[in-house]
Amino acid sequence: MGAGSFKEEWVEKFKHCQTVYLSFDGDEAGTKANCKTAEFLGPKARIVSLPDGQDVNDFFKEKAKEDYQKLLDESLTLIESKIRQIPADTPKTKLPALMDNVLQLLAEMDKAKAEPYLAYVIKPRFGLKDPDIRGYRDLINKYRGQMIKDNKSDDQKEIVLTAEHEGLVDIVEDEGKPIFLLKTNESVTIASEIDGDKVTYVPPPREQLPWLLCPAQEVVRIYEEEKELPVEEVNRNLFDALVEYHKSISQLPDEGHYGLLAAWDIHTYLLEQFQYTPIVCLYAVPERGKSRTGKSLVYAAYRGIHVESLRDAYLVRVANNLKATLFFDVMNIWQKAEKNQSEDILLHRFEKGAQVPRVLYPEKGAHRDITYYSIFGPTIIGTNEAIHRILETRAININMPETSRKFENSVTPELALPLKCRLLAFRARHLYDTLPDIPKPAAGRLGDILKPLLQIIRFVRPEREVDFMALVSGFEADRLIEKADSLEAQILNTLMSLKDQVAHGVLPVKAITDRFNEGKHEKIKVTYQRVGRRLTAMGFKKARGHDGAAVIIWDDDMLARLMERYGLEQTSEISERPEISANQTGVSDVSEETDIFSDRYKD
Repeated sequence: MGAGSFKEEWVEKFKHCQTVYLSFDGDEAGTKANCKTAEFLGPKARIVSLPDGQDVNDFFKEKAKEDYQKLLDESLTLIESKIRQIPADTPKTKLPALMDNVLQLLAEMDKAKAEPYLAYVIKPRFGLKDPDIRGYRDLINKYRGQMIKDNKSDDQKEIVLTAEHEGLVDIVEDEGKPIFLLKTNESVTIASEIDGDKVTYVPPPREQLPWLLCPAQEVVRIYEEEKELPVEEVNRNLFDALVEYHKSISQLPDEGHYGLLAAWDIHTYLLEQFQYTPIVCLYAVPERGKSRTGKSLVYAAYRGIHVESLRDAYLVRVANNLKATLFFDVMNIWQKAEKNQSEDILLHRFEKGAQVPRVLYPEKGAHRDITYYSIFGPTIIGTNEAIHRILETRAININMPETSRKFENSVTPELALPLKCRLLAFRARHLYDTLPDIPKPAAGRLGDILKPLLQIIRFVRPEREVDFMALVSGFEADRLIEKADSLEAQILNTLMSLKDQVAHGVLPVKAITDRFNEGKHEKIKVTYQRVGRRLTAMGFKKARGHDGAAVIIWDDDMLARLMERYGLEQTSEISERPEISANQTGVSDVSEETDIFSDRYKD
């Protein structure tokens, strides 16, 4: 067929074809004919580029069918072909005019299909930046809006990519494509899109979902089969299967830890019900199974992503847009977080409602330049270095033991896939259920982060509650030991050693600091200002003595409470000296001057 001889009425002959390859002459006329014919045929057309000056007959005089098959494999869509015809080194100022036809073609497509052309074809070919792509996206939207206006199509809806929606169990896979798995009444259904009042919601493209998707029909099958079984039996079997799965992968400190990991896996599938999620911190020297254990968790968890980067922009988006479970497998996580300015993400992942601000559009001015991201989600950390003290209070710390066991199985997403399908069926079954409301299993923040796991155990495997509470007691004891080694605990012990020097109900901060620094090397001695700040943070009231120096007002009751909180033994009875107020001692109250001690001096 000669270049340009294809007729529009022939399109009907190709209506049953999935793909039509176009292979006109390898010259300028052939290129135009390819594009014109592709416009007639639509998305099914693929343009095959022959060498310059050759037609198909010329090609096969020199090449074999395998060479032509390679050209078929490298064939382009109409839009890709038009983009290729624009030189890659075209100046940015001239590019919009040359791209106009391409942009109009993209405007005719669904947004979900047009977006990859911007991100993965146009951007790398011309070396564009994100602001450039936003500009082209605006032009496409402008053309799209004009087309809607011209067609007077009031019922045409905007296409919106989303990974969350009311009743959404998860995004699953059907024939290689992401689709929605939805809970409706007592059934689960699959849908390629969800119609809203003014928009149509579709799943993100497969390449934007960096975890293994469950086969849709497999999850539906499991859900329907389990509907016929007692729910207690189904949940118990799921919990026990998770325990055995983790046992097959790594050695943990004791039997109770496997139940803890199983409960943690399950809680990621009902995260909407919880105010907190405990960070799992796997800490040990190299080659203790941290990575294996972390992978076993993240591959079984809801939307689990294994990351080694702490790039801020990436983390806020997968947390906010995908509600993903994250496994950070890094050597020194806090140091890397500081380098990438993502510490706030790590610190706030554990609590629902926490948001992190990012200034994305400074050119828009006040009240329009900041975007807030929700970053709540399950988190796993594997590290060789101790994590930051504040982050540690939000985590369950598991010190990986030395083991002589050999684990032959590779930890892969495919290994956990059957359990993920069962867990999704569990999520679908209990999506609208209310978990038992129970007291916190421990005091303070430890109780906050452990409560979701106890709720899961009581809901699915109440027989394991005794083992879990034994673990809780161990965590409490470990935290008391950590507190006893802290700066605050050392200051409290120093206070106790100076109680016989309390005069008129006060004790000089200088006396406390001097006693604290006794016998210490100059490099590790602390300043008066630092001791003063820590005393204020613990709740002691400060004042000024007759000589103008800082003093604390002695408080027996508070000191006793603090000693108990930090797990310190009182070597002798705290004196029952009646409390003396600042007015009675003749010192001036400087509780309002705390900032002077905090800010004027630096350690």
